[in-house]
Amino acid sequence: MEHSNLVCLGGGHGLGRLLVSLRESGSRLTGIVATTDEGGSTGRLREEAETIAWGDLRNCLSQLCTLDGIGQRLFEYRFDTQGDLDGHNLGNLVLFALDQLSVRPTDAIRIMRDMLNIKSHLLPMADSPTTLMAKTVALPGHEANILVGELSIDDSDEEIEHLYLEPAVVAGPEVISTIEHSDAIILSAGSFMTSIMPSLLVANIRDAINQSTAPLILVINIKEEHLGGGLVLTFDKQIELLEKAGIRALDHILWPANRDLSVQDLAKYPITQVDMKPCERGLHNEKVLRAAIFDALPKAISG
Repeated sequence: MEHSNLVCLGGGHGLGRLLVSLRESGSRLTGIVATTDEGGSTGRLREEAETIAWGDLRNCLSQLCTLDGIGQRLFEYRFDTQGDLDGHNLGNLVLFALDQLSVRPTDAIRIMRDMLNIKSHLLPMADSPTTLMAKTVALPGHEANILVGELSIDDSDEEIEHLYLEPAVVAGPEVISTIEHSDAIILSAGSFMTSIMPSLLVANIRDAINQSTAPLILVINIKEEHLGGGLVLTFDKQIELLEKAGIRALDHILWPANRDLSVQDLAKYPITQVDMKPCERGLHNEKVLRAAIFDALPKAISG
């Protein structure tokens, strides 16, 4: 399984961590990255122009880069000024500049991969901008609300009924081909609704995953995910959102041993408990995560 084609979906730091754990797979590793982020430098660029969100893509590029020296530091440089540049990330601006030069986002990422000497592949979930939306659960005597954007979804104290993209977008042919030729499809840890779900809401990505015979694996976060108003995103809610998005059943779930798990869950779902040996920042240990994924693949395939 060391030479398997691995496809990972997610966004932000969680996907980056997963890709770093698996980067020894080199060109056989691909990250499909959510492009709906709206915070910080990325959010400001989206307000100023019709562009995809570059922040999660830049973050994954930075984490995968093994070059030492000024090149990587420049890519991650964040301006600290009194003017309009304050808070902007240079990597975001470079990617945005390529977009403004009419370079397709997928090709812009390829250019930056080459510059940073990254062997693994990164693909945006779509080349067209879109916004993550949510419909809340209607309470007695009240109508459901529509939440616009990742920030409002993350901060909401209302239960989410389902998620969708507005406008609907289509993944590029590279994304679909990569999924079709994958030996494993891995959903990374991270903010479930705003990092993992967006790519799964793209119709042709959903269809490609559902038609693939590759095992579909979910990596569970080290800690429970807290939402607005003290709400906690439960595992059952994650499964519910996947089902409402039309995603097929998971073949394997990697569950950190430090988190509580009921016997009922073990019997109902294909869960493997793993001592992820989290670091001080609450992140999965890279070597343990990699080993857990490769250990799971034969079981998932044979099962």
